[in-house]
Amino acid sequence: VQSDKGARMKFNILASPTFSWLKMNGGELLDLPAMERLSPAIELPEGVRVEKLNGVAAKPLRTGGGAEFGEALAAAKLPVLICTVPEGQEIAERDALRLSFRLPDAGQEYNPRGRNSVKGEKASGTPAKAGKFAQVELNLERESSLTVVMDYLSEADAKGLAGVQTKVTLGEGAKLTLVQLVRAGSGYTFLNDVGAVCAKDAELRVIHLVLSGKHVYQGFSSAMEGDRSRLVVDVGYVGEDRAHYDFNYESIHSGKKTGAEIHGKGILRGHAKKVFRDSIDLRNGCSGSEGNETEDVLLMDETVENRSLPIILCSEDDVVGNHGATIGRLDEDLLFYMESRGMQKDEIYEMMAKARIDAIVRKIPDAKTRHDLLEFEDEEEREDR
Repeated sequence: VQSDKGARMKFNILASPTFSWLKMNGGELLDLPAMERLSPAIELPEGVRVEKLNGVAAKPLRTGGGAEFGEALAAAKLPVLICTVPEGQEIAERDALRLSFRLPDAGQEYNPRGRNSVKGEKASGTPAKAGKFAQVELNLERESSLTVVMDYLSEADAKGLAGVQTKVTLGEGAKLTLVQLVRAGSGYTFLNDVGAVCAKDAELRVIHLVLSGKHVYQGFSSAMEGDRSRLVVDVGYVGEDRAHYDFNYESIHSGKKTGAEIHGKGILRGHAKKVFRDSIDLRNGCSGSEGNETEDVLLMDETVENRSLPIILCSEDDVVGNHGATIGRLDEDLLFYMESRGMQKDEIYEMMAKARIDAIVRKIPDAKTRHDLLEFEDEEEREDR
């Protein structure tokens, strides 16, 4: 879309718009540059087929980021990396498919709000001439299983723009654990867009960790079409300095006796800002289905800005939907208890913040990734000291 400010693309549009003055109905990116290919390093376990198709559009599938991002990727004619697990092939958790995306330093920031348009924030450099993008499809056929780790990593002070769109198709009885890690530089804008469809008795487990980045847009959508399909999502994030995180998660239920659990745990400090949209859509015909969504946000400083929007949409009678959010500082009784045992308040907050992220890291089934992340956190802590 063209505007008086330049090319514009909507991202993370809320399924059921709320009051516009809340500014939570979706994100918007201005002055989009050209899209160039971003290729991962691949650690391929035995039993997984991989092919790269050039000039072929990715399969049509709803994603959390929205249709405009997919249209932009299709227009750029980027290659599609397709990973397939054949019927009945069960890949052990220790043999994860690992896709490592090294994000290059462009030497200049991309400002998603347009040139010098962020109030109180001076843009660094000129807008990037091109961003790095990739498309990935994960196809698990009937009664197959796989763990996939996708790591988006750059140098700590790197600047630039990158994005990856991932589309997941789970056949009947298939089981996928998808781990995606965002560790972008302090001047990076990163777009992580995911869409999934689950057949009967399929199980999708998603672990999202956003540990750094200047602007991170993360969208996720899963269509629970098959009866008794299950979804579990754990989201962890750490927003520091002037980081701006924009999240949109949704599960759409049309199959009978489907289930979804979407849980977020985050830490905000400095002047960080975050929007977390979380929707469970229980549609007509999904009788016996249940959806639960929670978010727990620890506010480390009074200068942060947090916005959380949990939503339950329902057009079916025989369903269960629960949502809630806990936002604020630590409980005063807990602080008093720990201070009475010799700990300083700052130490208590740092310990509790690390414990929240560690709890999600330890849910990752791939031992190599767990070890790397815990080492990464320890290194970050030493640098802070």
